Amino acid sequence: MVFIILIIISFIFIAIAVSKEMSKNEHKEEDENLMDDFYPITENNTAEIDRLPYQIYYKEKSQKEDFYKDADFVNKNCESLDDFIINDDINAFDLRKLADLNGIGLQISKAWYPLTIKLIQKLHDNGWDKRVYCIKSKYASLEFYASNEDHLREIIRDYGYRSQTVCETCGENGEMRSYSGWDYIDCRKHYLEKRGKITIDSEGFCYNDFYYYWNTITDRSFEDLDFNGKYRILIIEFKKDTAENEDLIYGKLYISKNAIGFGNFLSYLSKNFFRLANSYVTKFENVEFCEICGYKAVYLDECECCENYTREGYLKTWRNEENSEEKKFQYIKDRQISWIKDEGEIYETKQKNYIKNPDYKVLFNEDELNKWDLN
Repeated sequence: MVFIILIIISFIFIAIAVSKEMSKNEHKEEDENLMDDFYPITENNTAEIDRLPYQIYYKEKSQKEDFYKDADFVNKNCESLDDFIINDDINAFDLRKLADLNGIGLQISKAWYPLTIKLIQKLHDNGWDKRVYCIKSKYASLEFYASNEDHLREIIRDYGYRSQTVCETCGENGEMRSYSGWDYIDCRKHYLEKRGKITIDSEGFCYNDFYYYWNTITDRSFEDLDFNGKYRILIIEFKKDTAENEDLIYGKLYISKNAIGFGNFLSYLSKNFFRLANSYVTKFENVEFCEICGYKAVYLDECECCENYTREGYLKTWRNEENSEEKKFQYIKDRQISWIKDEGEIYETKQKNYIKNPDYKVLFNEDELNKWDLN
């Protein structure tokens, strides 16, 4: 009897071991499939992922050959880093070939390709060995992990700074932007497209070109509180039969505070939806003109139009800053110039999202505007 029990127990342990091994193989296969899914993403240069294993590079080599088949570039037939040519004629295909030969993906937008090509040309002129371990965008800056030699690191650092003025969408002049906690570089045009826009009427509101009726709203809530006590996200919940669209997630619409018209939207909710009102929403009932851009868009000491703090809001954030009329004057003037240089006035004049203050005062002159470019 004891012998039979021992045999049964042995079979159980064997079964468990086999089951675990099968499960392990299944997970391994799933992981390989995931890697196969990731790789085309890096080929499109849109994903922020870690450097891929070398075996993935070789596994996909035939795909790469097909990709390069009809392309015209200097290193089309290059098979090794030793033979890789860096000259004035290299293009985006050469850059991607360099990444392939190093077994990495390009984790930057195509708009940064020209800048990165200039970087590798500069590095080559200064004795670089063509080895690179990662090329990506990090904290809204070009990151290029290569040699540890001081003079080469200085060049890489310089181009990292340069990238912070190049729009990641189109390659034109850009500024550092923040959206939903993510920092990146965009020109004014493309940043406004990402911000989204809310417009309202008596029947409902429109957000990102989709219309929602007031009578379909069931609840609202806020999330993601910043260090100034402001919520970054408004969540609107709708009735179950509300038409689905790409912005709705399980009947919920997530609206960033960066959206154009966000303050006016909350003000409307506060005044017209008693079930939605609370102490935070009612703070948006009063709107003021901005001394920086001149538009009526200041809520809670921050302008929705130019996205600058008022001087008072700035002092609340940086409590040790000196508070004087001279400091306030300089603060407003500097940001007025920055607003003009970033083409904010040009786009707002075209779009007419906010009311302009007829008594708006410009604090800078032409000479100061020109000097700003030099600085």
